[in-house]
Amino acid sequence: MYLKGFLLFLSLFLSTQLLSQDVIMNREFSITNDNDFYLLNDSDRYYSNGLIFHYRWSPERISTIDSTKRILSVGAAHRIFTPQDLLLFDFNDYHRPYAGLLSSEFSYSEYKTKSTRRLLGLEIGVTGSASGGQGFQEWYHNAVGFPAPRGWEYQIPSEFIVNLKGALNRQFILNPGSIDVISSTELSLGTGFTHALQRLDLRIGKLQSLRNSAFTNALIGQGSDQTPRHNYIFLGYGLQYVAHNITIDGSIWNDDAVHTETSQPWVRHLRLGFASSSNKATFKLTYNWSSPEVSNIGRHAYISLELLLRFSPKG
Repeated sequence: MYLKGFLLFLSLFLSTQLLSQDVIMNREFSITNDNDFYLLNDSDRYYSNGLIFHYRWSPERISTIDSTKRILSVGAAHRIFTPQDLLLFDFNDYHRPYAGLLSSEFSYSEYKTKSTRRLLGLEIGVTGSASGGQGFQEWYHNAVGFPAPRGWEYQIPSEFIVNLKGALNRQFILNPGSIDVISSTELSLGTGFTHALQRLDLRIGKLQSLRNSAFTNALIGQGSDQTPRHNYIFLGYGLQYVAHNITIDGSIWNDDAVHTETSQPWVRHLRLGFASSSNKATFKLTYNWSSPEVSNIGRHAYISLELLLRFSPKG
C-alpha cells in the first residue's frame, strides 16, 4: 500500500511537470505522508505514521504600494505514535505510549522582503480513541494481514488540545542562485505541545528567494508567474527544547493516562532531502532523524513524501 502510494505521488508529480505559462498561481493543495516503513528496514515504531493535507491561497494585492506577500493555509492531520514493538504485552515495557492525534490548523504567513517569512498559526485537535488512531491502525493491519497491535487500550486518553504556533525564517545567500542557508526559529505553546526549535538548513541547487521558493511553500501569489522551474538538495540540523508533549507526557491537567513517559528536554533533529518544482507542482522527499525523545531509548528516523499541486481559478 505504501509503495503504491509512493508511485502514485511520483506519477501525479511527473504528469504535472509543465513549462511555465506566465499565469499567477494563487491556490495550492498538498498531501504529505510520514512513515518509517519507507526506510525498508522493517521498522514500525514511535512516530509510526502521519497523513497531512493543506489548502493554501494567496489573496490578491489590494494596494500597489504594499508589496508584502501573504499566504493563508488551512490543514488537517492524522498522526499515530506507538511503542517500539506492537506485540509487547506489558505496557511497563513500552518506550513510549500509544497515542493518536487528529488535528486541524490555520496559519498566516507574510513575506515583507524576499528573504524573510513570518508565520502565525493555531492548531486544535483531539487525542485518544476520538482521534481514530487505534481504529485506523487496527483496520490497516487486519486489511494487509499484519499482526494486530497490542496495547491500544493503554493509549493516551481522549483530550481536546489547543496550540499557538509561530515561526521566523531567514535566508542567507552564500552564492547567488546556488547556495544558501535558511535559519528557522519555531515556537509552539499550548495544551498539547510546548516547545522551541532552532534549525539551520544548507541548500544547494537551482535556488529562488525564500519569498518564491518551495522551502516555505511560497510558490503561489505574487511572483509565481515569473518563477522558473527549480530544484535543490538540503541538509538541516536543529535543536529542540521540549517542555511538554502530550503524546509522551500525557495531559497537563490530570494523570488519567495508564502509561506515560517523560519527554527528553533536548532533542536533536537532522534531515536530508530534495525538492523539485515546476510552475504547477512540487515534489519533496525528506529523510528525518531525531535523537531519543525519551531517555534510554533509541533514535528514530522516517521518510516524508510531499506532493503540492498549484492552480489558478482564472484558468
